[in-house]
Amino acid sequence: MGWGATGNDVRPGTVWTRQQCDQRLEEDIARHALDVKCALGDCQTSQEQFDALVSFHFNTGAIGRATLTKLHCRGEFDLAAAEFGKWRYASGRVLEGLVRRRREEAELYRSGR
Repeated sequence: MGWGATGNDVRPGTVWTRQQCDQRLEEDIARHALDVKCALGDCQTSQEQFDALVSFHFNTGAIGRATLTKLHCRGEFDLAAAEFGKWRYASGRVLEGLVRRRREEAELYRSGR
C-alpha cells in the first residue's frame, strides 16, 4: 500500500504498484524537505543535519514546533542532537522502533558537524 503513506487516498483495501509506492514516497519526502527548509530559513545546516531533520519531520510532522528546531537554529547543535531521543513515544508508550530511529537520526545529525 505504500512506504508508510497516509492520507485521504489511502483506505483499507488500497493496492498500489511498486512504482506508485516509490513515486508517493518521493513526493512525501520532497514535501517534508520543503517544510524543513522553510522552518530552518537561513540557519547554518549541513547536508547530514538536513537529512536527519527531514527524516524526523517525515515521521513526526513536528519540525515547526519542536525544541530541536529552535536549538538547531541557535547553533546549539549538541543540545539539538539530544532532543531527538525525546520523540520516542506513540500512544503514551515508548516504542523500541522509535528509540532506534531517533538514535540513528541523532547520529546522522551529529555526523554533519
